[in-house]
Amino acid sequence: MKLLLLSLLFGPLLANASIQGTYNAVLEHDQGYHQFATITLRTLNSGGNLKISANVRIFFGDTSSNEFLIYDYPDCSFNILTGQLAIKNDNSDVVLVGNLKNEAIQGEWFASSAGRVGAFNATKQGTPPAPSQSTLIESITGNYKGKLTNTNQNSNLPEKAAMSLVTTQDPSNLGTNVKVSGNLRFYLGEFDSNEYIETKFSQVDFNFYSRYLTAKTQEYGMTIKGVIGLDGVFKGDIFADGLGQVGKLELEGQ
Repeated sequence: MKLLLLSLLFGPLLANASIQGTYNAVLEHDQGYHQFATITLRTLNSGGNLKISANVRIFFGDTSSNEFLIYDYPDCSFNILTGQLAIKNDNSDVVLVGNLKNEAIQGEWFASSAGRVGAFNATKQGTPPAPSQSTLIESITGNYKGKLTNTNQNSNLPEKAAMSLVTTQDPSNLGTNVKVSGNLRFYLGEFDSNEYIETKFSQVDFNFYSRYLTAKTQEYGMTIKGVIGLDGVFKGDIFADGLGQVGKLELEGQ
């Protein structure tokens, strides 16, 4: 009788082969963008208490990209009556709340720096389709070229500049920090000429949700600060030690 009652109440949920496993996800941004992700659920039963833990990997670019963030959730809450699953903890910047049914999860996701980001869909079988008219958020790896405008009377930097960025993940130490390296070039001639001066970045900090970049050069005591928009355009300022702001940059990803 008890088994019959459970079947009537939770039939669709109990019909699932298993909660645990890897779900391929599309994370939507309300601004018309999307990202790919994987959500891995693990289950453990102790004395009738079901414990669910999760790992979420969010990609920038396609799922083969080495530019991704990883979040671990040791204890996720799950409502057996409604099927609501909350993937969150106090140490993670990302929260996903959705309904788990028939080996699929649908819900909303949030970032601590931005509040609600958008909706998400995840399934064990295949990958959900991206929303129509939506643009994939690409990796920041690549070359950016454009205009430098001097804003300080003591600055006479060339008016053509280029920035190169490369992201890497250490397989032995995966986490939420993606290492970013690169360099900055100042072109005295055209972009296809050899008349340029290049300096590497000694330190690069990038927030993947606010898209804010800070990069310090190894030489010349310069720092660039600005935002790489979801359209792949960097807009920001360039500073020099002892002079403050010396120019503005607008560089388009190639």
